[in-house]
Amino acid sequence: MITTDRQIQALKPSRRVYWQGVQSPHGGGLAIRVSTGGSRSWYVRYRHDGKQDAVNIGTFPTMRLKEARDKHEEVRRLLADGLNPKAVQRSRQAANTAAWDMSTLFSKWIASYAKTPSTRTKRPPSQRVVEQTTWRWHYYLQGRIGRLLVAHVDAKTIKGTVSEVADQQSREQARKCLSMLRAMLDHAEAKGHITDNPAQGIQPSKIGATKGASRDRTLDLAELRRLWVALDDSNLSAVAVAAIKLLILTGQRRGELLLAKWNDIDLDAGIWTLPEANTKPGRAHTVYLSDAALEILRSLDRHGEHVFPGRKAGQPIGAQSITTAILRLQGRKTSQRDDSAPLADMTPFHVHDLRRSFATGLGEHNAAQPHVIERMLNHTPDDALVAVYQRQSYAEEQRLAWQAWGKLIDSQVAREPQNVIPMGGKNKNRSA
Repeated sequence: MITTDRQIQALKPSRRVYWQGVQSPHGGGLAIRVSTGGSRSWYVRYRHDGKQDAVNIGTFPTMRLKEARDKHEEVRRLLADGLNPKAVQRSRQAANTAAWDMSTLFSKWIASYAKTPSTRTKRPPSQRVVEQTTWRWHYYLQGRIGRLLVAHVDAKTIKGTVSEVADQQSREQARKCLSMLRAMLDHAEAKGHITDNPAQGIQPSKIGATKGASRDRTLDLAELRRLWVALDDSNLSAVAVAAIKLLILTGQRRGELLLAKWNDIDLDAGIWTLPEANTKPGRAHTVYLSDAALEILRSLDRHGEHVFPGRKAGQPIGAQSITTAILRLQGRKTSQRDDSAPLADMTPFHVHDLRRSFATGLGEHNAAQPHVIERMLNHTPDDALVAVYQRQSYAEEQRLAWQAWGKLIDSQVAREPQNVIPMGGKNKNRSA
């Protein structure tokens, strides 16, 4: 009768499969089966309803003697309750096969999320938002928790995962990851895969996942100059470089820019018309293109309908490509910071900070009025009465402001800065 792990290790293969009894404090039936190839498997032999049978409970050395004895006790309890251990095992295996892991949950949830109207806008999320959410899952979470069964994910797992994202990559993205996990697990609860959502009640600020200062980050002209030079010196695609430069020049949202089609743009008139279906507020918008912006657009090859074509035929470049490009220039593409990146020493910034820099720069350097800037950004007024009754377009003011900003970027950012005094320089503290 075997009593130690060492004795099991010493068992030699034979021409035939053979069994060895193993001593257990829970009674008889525990055995080790040795195959002709030398593998050793744990079994509990038992009798149920008058029939002899055996159930496999693991393999050696993955399962040691102590754990095998614990499994033996579990089998004995099932028998005492009148249950067939092998039938119970098959039922559990079937349940595990049907159980979702976190990657499966994400696939199920994102499909539902993409077609569910928001309670605020009464519309489903845009394709851009769905793409960004999918990128966030693959970039930050899939490698960390994608293979975990949903039923095994608890509050400790979520806190540890989100904290790791906050510590190693981005506090802002960690906050968004927590929100996404909360929504995913709500979906799992609704589908009956868990009884309670372990992400509920977790406060971002308690695990380092705060927005921090990123919401206030703006790039001054010197920093924009460094970014522009880094783009010119990089091996990024011409499409990605042009897109980032046009974000600086136009101040539009990344997703809206990337959806631009050539038939939306009149290069002769210098007008880019954004259809309402492509804008966040669901409202058509006009951008008056500066000479600097037109120069970049005219330099692009016109292959297909999209201004910024992606690798997939008929599709524009993805929003995540721009995010990745910005992260790469800062040496923050992976959790291991690359100090050799051209912008590694700059205060970290995100793509959306370029839009904020545009708005701030218009007020500081070009004396643009706040209401004009709001129109240029296609913001929805906070005051509902303003949204309904104040419909002035301020088209000429917008045109002049975009042109002035384009000239400033051309002279101070796209080129080596000269001794140029920006229009409205004395109004540097004017609110944007």
